[in-house]
Amino acid sequence: MLDPLTALSLAAAIIQFVDWGSRLLSQSQEIYHSVSGATEENVTTKQITSDIKALSNQLKGKEAEALRSPTADDIALRELADSCQREADKLLIVLHELEIESTQMMAQLQGEIEILAQSQAKDSDRTKRMLNRLLTLAEEGRRIANEERLLKSLKFDEWKRRFTTIDKAHNQTFEWIFEDSDDSPLPKTHFKMWLRSQNGIYWISGKAGSGKSTLIKFLCTHPRTREYLQQWAGPDMTLIVADWYFWSSGSPMQRSQEGLLQSLLYQILIKCPELIPIVCSTRWGDNSAYDARNEPWTREELSNAFDAVACQTLPSTRFCLFVDGLDEYDGLPSDIIRVLTRLANSPSIKLCLSSRPWNEFEGAFGDGRCDGTLSLHRFTRRDIERFVRDILETDESFSNAERNDPRYKIFVQDVIDKANGVFLWVQLVVTSILKGLGERNKLEDLQKKLNSMPKTLGEYFRKIFNGFDEAYQKESAQIFLLTTYAVQPLSVALYQYLRKEEEDSGYALKGALEPLSENELFKIYEEVRERLNFLCKDLLEVNKVVMDGSFVDYRVDFLHRTVRDFLMTKDIHGQLLQRATDDGTVDWNAYQSLCKAMLVRIKSIPLPRGLQAGLNFVFTLVDELMFYAFMVEKELKASEANILEALDSVVETYAKVDMADHWTNARDPPSGLCFEEEGCNSFLALTIQARLQLYVTQKLDSTPKLMGAKRGRPLLDYALRPNLVTPTQLPHLVEYIDFKMVDMLLNRGSDANQKVSIYDGITVWGLFLLSCYQRKDVADTQTQNTWYQAAELMIRKGADRRLKLETTRKETITKGDGSQGTTGTTAKYKRPVTYGNNITTVQIDVPVVYSASELLKELFGGRADELNAIISEKRGWSIWDMGRIFGLT
Repeated sequence: MLDPLTALSLAAAIIQFVDWGSRLLSQSQEIYHSVSGATEENVTTKQITSDIKALSNQLKGKEAEALRSPTADDIALRELADSCQREADKLLIVLHELEIESTQMMAQLQGEIEILAQSQAKDSDRTKRMLNRLLTLAEEGRRIANEERLLKSLKFDEWKRRFTTIDKAHNQTFEWIFEDSDDSPLPKTHFKMWLRSQNGIYWISGKAGSGKSTLIKFLCTHPRTREYLQQWAGPDMTLIVADWYFWSSGSPMQRSQEGLLQSLLYQILIKCPELIPIVCSTRWGDNSAYDARNEPWTREELSNAFDAVACQTLPSTRFCLFVDGLDEYDGLPSDIIRVLTRLANSPSIKLCLSSRPWNEFEGAFGDGRCDGTLSLHRFTRRDIERFVRDILETDESFSNAERNDPRYKIFVQDVIDKANGVFLWVQLVVTSILKGLGERNKLEDLQKKLNSMPKTLGEYFRKIFNGFDEAYQKESAQIFLLTTYAVQPLSVALYQYLRKEEEDSGYALKGALEPLSENELFKIYEEVRERLNFLCKDLLEVNKVVMDGSFVDYRVDFLHRTVRDFLMTKDIHGQLLQRATDDGTVDWNAYQSLCKAMLVRIKSIPLPRGLQAGLNFVFTLVDELMFYAFMVEKELKASEANILEALDSVVETYAKVDMADHWTNARDPPSGLCFEEEGCNSFLALTIQARLQLYVTQKLDSTPKLMGAKRGRPLLDYALRPNLVTPTQLPHLVEYIDFKMVDMLLNRGSDANQKVSIYDGITVWGLFLLSCYQRKDVADTQTQNTWYQAAELMIRKGADRRLKLETTRKETITKGDGSQGTTGTTAKYKRPVTYGNNITTVQIDVPVVYSASELLKELFGGRADELNAIISEKRGWSIWDMGRIFGLT
């Protein structure tokens, strides 16, 4: 009979398996499928869990039939079956309809458990094999769980949003890019040759609206692209193709370097998960500092990870990266050029890039400076002709007219000639022509209309702008301003709220929580889309998106990046501001309007099961609202106090359903030294992190006891370390310190030497210094200047410069004897680094104790002497101190 201890070990192993399975299998089917490489024959979590439950019932049933007098071994098996059933019940309740894959290991495991029950576990060797299989499966579960956790931290909502909104290439267009025939009237592109055999960079340039994004999407999805790239990689090699589309009108991530690197890294690692422990070692493993957190990736982390990818000499893997819209990057062109050219230096990576022909890109990629170039607008005449003919000739009115009058063919050629290689111009003009046909215009009228069309996109937009009906200029101007100022494309619901604001400027505070169903939101979409077409003349479009995995929304965006560029020109922007307040409503402000509309949108989120069901969606809207409130303070020198108080109340209402602590504690804390809140976070602390200085000042002046009432992290700590985990990047949430906020808090009684009990008594001053020291190698000059100003303020208020602090210092050591031999690896990325012959350099962290004065020296060099020479003010008692200590205020 089976030894009882062995049986119990077996039971424990199965329970461990189910426990790991519940964590592993609750992730999305998409990620798990990509990581494991399984087939499409998937089963749901419910099905697999039900199988385990049924199996445990079989075990108990067979024991009841065969064993009238059960032994200890049989009892152990029965307990094992009970445990399996209990865990199966938990999975059925918790995981619901989330899908997982039924792997071959699971099927084998079930079969062996049944055989084990049938044979009464008489074969101890079989039992050991069973236990080893379970342990192997548990280890595999840990590995895949870590992979999924890391991949989830890289994925963000907007990573494919731009791709989905780019028009699909018109039928039979762009095929010429794969042809280099001597008989072709077009010059050779050499793109096919580059795909098949060359490394480095291929640069596609083109005028605004010439179809660059559509071409890149066409290339990424065309089977011939992969076919030719596979020839470059080799028949037995793994080929990974990844793409990214910058979008200046999109969210901050869609126009940032972080968005580029994070998206490409996600696409690479999801297809090549064996690289994860190598290139993401700081986030890898059960004991990672990032365990179980969706901590935002820093630019430094992403850059280092890509350096590690580029350094990998995997003999079986090649990478081709497509990056569109370099001119839409929200930063210096030289920065993005440097990043991409560094990647192209790797023998296993090649890049296809597209942009407008700006001087910076011409200087980097033009005139033979890269491996291939193409000026798109010089190649698209035939494509434009096909597009125009297909669209016009499928219109019954035009087709009939063309058959009866050959001059219509000449008219089509005239349209093509005037396009000058710009697809967007053609699209707009053809749409206008078709409207003319609907009005039964004659050819002479259509030709006159074509001749009156502006020759450039800018002139075309100006004509539309000047043609807006005067009765609706105010509303159209406000719509354009809201769309232009928005951090990311806005929900259609906010444009409906704009009309409510016209009727009642205080509507946002009066409205109750009114959840919008998907059907109700769709009705709003239909109404708003029709009104936008009427008011904005097709310059705006509406796209369907899915937020936070399940929340459907409809977002308003510009027809093309050139529309936003036009509206932001100095004269047009000035006219928009004038039109928006033309009837004397001088108090209308786009940022104030956005604050109100965003509050009402938050009130409309359907969250019957509480805040946890839509955390990312809610926090995205909360952080956006706070950014608009920040801009109101900056532009109007006024606080949106009422809106902010209402925001806190609304989200707290959601949180009461499923949270015991204040809703701000649902946000993941940043990684690094001492950011855990232990349930002590507050709305006031969040407004400090959002740099809402006027609001915080008013709040503390009206209720001084709030300064001392804060548990956990003191308010000053939030100003000094404003790190905030947010679902979307925001322009004002950068690492620099708002030293005016610091000054205000110090003048109202904050003490830099206050010990923080939840962080083992480290002072606020000490936490600030250690945080700066950890980031000193990656912080820019502006950030370091704000550190210096904050340090000066605290020293003048008596910050202890004799304070002793424990930290680590990086030191480089060398190993080797100078002979040829093995190569070492770095501590961080485990990749080879050699110096000379068999001399390996390795960076290690060495414990060290610094005084505060010494840390200032490390941070600011010679400037620290000025700080250390400051004579601190003598700290006296104030009404703020009395209020904090005795609760008098």
